[in-house]
Amino acid sequence: MIHFDHIEVHVSNSEKYINFLTKLFNGGRAKKITDNNVFMFISCENLRIEVKEVQNNNNIINLDDSKIGFCLPCLRMKNAYEHIEKLNEVQIINILNNPDGDCIFFKDHENIIWHIKNYVHNDIFTNF
Repeated sequence: MIHFDHIEVHVSNSEKYINFLTKLFNGGRAKKITDNNVFMFISCENLRIEVKEVQNNNNIINLDDSKIGFCLPCLRMKNAYEHIEKLNEVQIINILNNPDGDCIFFKDHENIIWHIKNYVHNDIFTNF
C-alpha cells in the first residue's frame, strides 16, 4: 500500500508562508523541523505541507529544475526502492537517508520530480 506523505512548497520566507497557510486553511499547526527554516504545516484535515525557505536553486538537493512553488510530492511505502525500480517510466536521481530510512528521489516520464520514503509509518517530521 502506498501512502501520500506530504507536498513541498519552496518559498522565500517560510515563517510568513506558515502564517498564510494557517489563515488559508482556517487553522492547523506547524513545527520547525530543521535549523534552516524548514517547517511542516498540518491542516485541520491532516494535509501535510513542508515549507522550505529557498534563497537559490543550489541548496535544493542539486535539482536544477526546482523553483519557488509547490513541488516534490512525497509518498511512503514498504519496499519503496524495489517498487520504483520496477517502473519503466521513472529515473532514480538521488537517495537520501533520514532517521527512519531511505528517501528515494525520482523523475517521472513528464520530468516531474517525486520522492518516496522506504517505510509506511508517519515519521518525526510529519507526526507531531
